[in-house]
Amino acid sequence: MILSEAIERLHVANLADGRTKGTIEDYRRKLDMLAAFLGPESEVASIEANDLRRFVASLRTRESRYQDHKYRAEVAGGLSPATVAGIVRVVRRLFSFLVKDKIITDNPAKELRQPRLAKGHEPKAIMLEDFKALLKATAGDDPAELRDRALLLFLADTGCRVGGLVGLKVSEVDLSKLTAWVVEKGNKRRAVYLSDETAAVLAAWLKIRPAGQTEAVFTTLQGGALTTEGVTQVLRRLKKRAGVKGPCNPHSFRHAFAREYLCNGGDLSTLSDILGHADIAVTAMSYAVFTPKELQERHQRYSPVARLGREGKL
Repeated sequence: MILSEAIERLHVANLADGRTKGTIEDYRRKLDMLAAFLGPESEVASIEANDLRRFVASLRTRESRYQDHKYRAEVAGGLSPATVAGIVRVVRRLFSFLVKDKIITDNPAKELRQPRLAKGHEPKAIMLEDFKALLKATAGDDPAELRDRALLLFLADTGCRVGGLVGLKVSEVDLSKLTAWVVEKGNKRRAVYLSDETAAVLAAWLKIRPAGQTEAVFTTLQGGALTTEGVTQVLRRLKKRAGVKGPCNPHSFRHAFAREYLCNGGDLSTLSDILGHADIAVTAMSYAVFTPKELQERHQRYSPVARLGREGKL
């Protein structure tokens, strides 16, 4: 079996397994890079571990053959460690699948090491002052401003992924219990929680939300379901109107929720549950990220020596 046929076989298996559209497309993009490097006509039985190592090495050095690929916007000189790690994970999945399906007997990817990810040093969250500026830009009474304000509050208050927001249905919102149920990665349904402030604005939006075309909570003003790209466009428009310069994409609100939760005394374990992470290590690695100044301020607040000094007990 040649590589292109093997990739198609895994694609069909992913469809049959009910994986999400986003996951399936992501697998395809990453495996297309492998096919571009080794050649789509390569016999999978002849692919060796060293071939795969050369492929991973090429990702780190960003060979010219990838210039037109989806990942062309990555850091010059090589793909980011997180992107490389994701590609390696998918390649390992492909060859494990081929062994399981008895297409090959030996797995050349079993020796392929998963790149270690260093913890980020710069927060990716929208800053609190920027968030307040966005809210100020949606302080009017017209339907668009009310919708946008509800959207901002929902993202910042729940820490949900943008897929959960655009897929949220009216029937999955219980304002009396300050709870909503979203469906996110892997078609997993989970509860997210609302503050009284978010619930009040959401209730106001639901009263005037165009009805009939869709069950989606967040819609266009014409009544169609708002898409992920639609949310991104809303945020771009508000960012410009509010004069915000820092991060302001859908995922920046998830990062902001995590940072504020931890800064205000929340613990990592419950944060991991609230964000819907299966592994607390993911929460710690990707979301518990603070600037050196913030770490110093937290040290001054929580250090036992600093505390005893404030109490005059040293």
